[in-house]
Amino acid sequence: MAVSRSVVVALRRRAEADASSSQGGAQPQDLLQARLRRCVALLPRVFAEDDPEAVHDLRVWSRRAQEVVVTLFGKPLPPEARTTVRVLRRARRSLGVCRDCDVLIELLGRKARRIRNQAEKRAWEMIREYALSRRERQMRRVMRKLANRKLFTLGQRARQLTEQAAQRGDLQPAALITKLVTSVRSGYTEWREALSRACQSFAPGEIHAFRIRTKRLRYRIELVRDLGDGGAEAALTSLRLLQEGLGQWHDHSQLGKLAAEALADPRFLQEQPQVAGLVLRKLARDHALQGERIRRLLTDARESAEGSALNNWVNRFCAETAPQANASSPALID
Repeated sequence: MAVSRSVVVALRRRAEADASSSQGGAQPQDLLQARLRRCVALLPRVFAEDDPEAVHDLRVWSRRAQEVVVTLFGKPLPPEARTTVRVLRRARRSLGVCRDCDVLIELLGRKARRIRNQAEKRAWEMIREYALSRRERQMRRVMRKLANRKLFTLGQRARQLTEQAAQRGDLQPAALITKLVTSVRSGYTEWREALSRACQSFAPGEIHAFRIRTKRLRYRIELVRDLGDGGAEAALTSLRLLQEGLGQWHDHSQLGKLAAEALADPRFLQEQPQVAGLVLRKLARDHALQGERIRRLLTDARESAEGSALNNWVNRFCAETAPQANASSPALID
């Protein structure tokens, strides 16, 4: 059996199970509701516990839920789906600074423990305290932004969305397969285009845009995997490794900006000019090293794209799944 055919078979079996029993397996609408409920369930931990892991998880699950919405409803999104995406995006972006600070606070803590020069150690500790203060200020803003009714009613919105989709016939297995193929194909095309632009200039803005495209493509393929395509895991493995490298570049880029802001204190510069210079020189060397690493990472990704596990899986999935769905559609819908 072809790898991509497993999604068609899984959806068909679930459709047949749903016709004879209420105990069918998970379908895209089930995944959407589960992921939106997961976002809502994380909110108390973000509000009450100020948990860095909860902040990270809410951002990840909001993106996963968003990609299900985009896949299920396509473009242009209907009003209710557009509102849901807007709520998820705003929550994720409002937590972005907090997440960056959490990562940098941990990174700076490790760095300070390794330093033996006491003056330099104090400089890194000062930068860490600046990050802690910045996170505290940002969390106060986040609390105000997240404390809105739309975010806490995502579960209800999921039911409304799936009811609307069912009425239009968008949840029929054949229609879902078409949507999955369209979502993966467009996501992969946009990913390749973003990779090409990043490799042309290696500009931070283009690299960041490629990083976002990598996340979006990963979560779209995760949806296909969760619907029954075990072969998607090979494609996901390469995307995770790429995302890890891009994440390290992002973290060090943010560290440089944060340190520059913290060291710009006039009193510190006047009292400790040599220490400030030492830290800035280390940051410059690290920046150059990260620049070389990201160039190699992006160049390797572009040069190996055609023969990669990701490219092979996307081509196979798009070439094989759509014809199988069309051939099976009468049986799937009956």
